[in-house]
Amino acid sequence: MFKNLLKLTLLIAMAAFIAGCQQQTNSGSKIAFVNTNKVFKECKAGAAGMEYLKNAGEEFQAKFTEMQKELAGNQTEENTRKFQAALGEYQTKMSAEQNRIVEALQNSFTKAVSDYRKANGYSAVISTESAISYDEAADISAKIIEAMDKMDIKIKPE
Repeated sequence: MFKNLLKLTLLIAMAAFIAGCQQQTNSGSKIAFVNTNKVFKECKAGAAGMEYLKNAGEEFQAKFTEMQKELAGNQTEENTRKFQAALGEYQTKMSAEQNRIVEALQNSFTKAVSDYRKANGYSAVISTESAISYDEAADISAKIIEAMDKMDIKIKPE
């Protein structure tokens, strides 16, 4: 009787041990998602950057229209060359400004996401554009916008 009870106890212990070994453990990994387009459009620096580029474009359009009027009345080779040089200069300047603003926003975005991930114990942050499906509760876009709005992001050249 004692042997049978010992065997039964041993069998139950072994079954519990095997069941415990077969359980998959969750390491507690947390993953968040962020909508990069939303962040860049809605953060203050992103909106300011778009406004700055829009105004610069409008200023050039006014100069461009004026130059076209002058060229139409006095179309010489020299004036055409000046017009083309001004157009090239503007395109170079605008491209450099766009790149500067995008780089400032991207660097700030990367820092905000990285800091938020570390502070909140996330293993990874993935863009919503890359996700096939995700729980809306895991979207941290609003928190990243808040973090970026607190940063001193230089949009206008000094």
